[in-house]
Amino acid sequence: MIRKAKNSVDRCRNIQRFQEASAASWGELAVTVHQGIPAKEVEDLAALLGLPFVELCCALGLPPSKIRRKARNWEALPADQGERVLGLQRLVGQVQTMAEECGDPTDFDAAVWTENWLTSPQPVLGGSLAIEYLGTVTGQQLLSDLLMRNVSGAYS
Repeated sequence: MIRKAKNSVDRCRNIQRFQEASAASWGELAVTVHQGIPAKEVEDLAALLGLPFVELCCALGLPPSKIRRKARNWEALPADQGERVLGLQRLVGQVQTMAEECGDPTDFDAAVWTENWLTSPQPVLGGSLAIEYLGTVTGQQLLSDLLMRNVSGAYS
């Protein structure tokens, strides 16, 4: 099990917020995307996961310089970009929920675990890195399904 790298209130709040997003209905998610995901979320998500900002942007198919500019100006992302950011947040939330439902979540850090999982070769993906699938909603759904299979024991 991966342990928390840093136990801050903001970190816990973000993971809890991501967990709520992972449990939200498709209708609720559509409203959230339509209202706009702040570009600042990308910077915060990179910091939470411990990934370099540019690497995360590339994985999500986002232009780093434009995202930084939008973040500085407190602008929202276009819907397609926001949807991919929200999708990754939901994956982190899903991991937290899985830890709570299937084990002892004490000192578990869903963000650290997710970062390790995303950046390690996955046999079920033919040895590819899961992070390579973050650039599309379909790829993110595949990752979510793979996580669920780990819980159920149904391996591909």
